[in-house]
Amino acid sequence: MDQKQFCVLILHCFLLRKSTVQAKQWLEKFYEDSASSETTIKRWFADFKRGRRDSDDAECCRCPNEVVTPENTKKIDKIVFNDGKLKLPEKLVLHCMSTCL
Repeated sequence: MDQKQFCVLILHCFLLRKSTVQAKQWLEKFYEDSASSETTIKRWFADFKRGRRDSDDAECCRCPNEVVTPENTKKIDKIVFNDGKLKLPEKLVLHCMSTCL
């Protein structure tokens, strides 16, 4: 999974009002060694607090990347759309970000 896709998942955690530590634990649970670093998560959270909602210029991380596949996009969509805490506009933004990477 590439950095832009992780950005979408980090935004998802941010919108759920998780802390950076909780976001890191959640990502590690599902993506183990390829999850973003705590520093990266903190930087994205800071950007989101300032109103940012895109991943267009997501920097490449030093962690190993997987190929962007339709299966990965489906996984992200499943996580986002099954979350009852998010409102429809937030879900649509996350869906667009995951499919437009």
